[in-house]
Amino acid sequence: MGSQLDPGLAARNPRTPPWRDPWADLPRQERIWRTAFVVSQVLVRVVIALVCYTIFTLTGAMGTGGAVADRGTAVATHCERVGPVSRSGLGWYWSCAAEVTWSDGRKTQEDFQSSELTPRNVTEPAAVVHREVRNASDLVVVDAPRPFAGLGWALFVALTFLLVHGVWIPGVPPMPADRRAERRRRVRLQWWQPLASPIGWGLVIAGGLGTASSTGLAVPTIVLGFAALVVGWAVSLNRRRKGVVEPQVLPPEQVRRWGRAGGWLVVLGGAAAAVGAIANFANFFGLLGTVALPCAVLAIGARLKLVAKRRTGVGS
Repeated sequence: MGSQLDPGLAARNPRTPPWRDPWADLPRQERIWRTAFVVSQVLVRVVIALVCYTIFTLTGAMGTGGAVADRGTAVATHCERVGPVSRSGLGWYWSCAAEVTWSDGRKTQEDFQSSELTPRNVTEPAAVVHREVRNASDLVVVDAPRPFAGLGWALFVALTFLLVHGVWIPGVPPMPADRRAERRRRVRLQWWQPLASPIGWGLVIAGGLGTASSTGLAVPTIVLGFAALVVGWAVSLNRRRKGVVEPQVLPPEQVRRWGRAGGWLVVLGGAAAAVGAIANFANFFGLLGTVALPCAVLAIGARLKLVAKRRTGVGS
């Protein structure tokens, strides 16, 4: 499991942070790549912010805060198509101005985004509610079920952290071929690290969708998803700063024990997922909230078995 690179380099891309060489001493090409990296990270964060806002709006999470202060009906007076970037987020939506008649007979003019009202509501009134939100502007929203508000809140928290962390765009800046090959080799021999972020996002999404059902383990699934994402981001940040460390050399017997542990996790995770699927067969969202954790256990077990084979030279 030796490496031709200096172990201190740890397969780190010299063109990404931490940057040790002063800007004035860099060749022109390196300046271009570092500028491209900074620009790409700014663009990535803009896109993440727009995606976060769009999801938060479309899932109805934005309209769930505050106590209901009044109820009324809204009739659209003017609607127009907006997009691809607007107050509704990413995509194409209806934006409508409407006259709202409240329970006490008052009439007010309100704007509705994200296709809450459409041209159909010019002749078809829609029920609306006035919500009082502490330390914020009051909300006037369409009174409709919002089964995916839990998903919106879960993704809002996860995407906010991702907004701070950022996402590395492959090839910006490019990594030298020898370091890229060494990095790939080291990642292939890591036990669980490559699964942390995928499992975290899977649990957050599955748990968020699971909140649409009264059954399942939606909240614990979301919390464990957040924990996995934090671990995944810590691994990513460490790789960004120091590169991928050389996997620790383990004796063959210990490698075999990890493989056997992986096999047991596959069996236990698969059995728990099957039981959860049978118990919630007719409830899709409850099923997601129930089987997400067992599937994560199954994935970790499969990874342990795979890496154990790679470390003993049996697998590819």
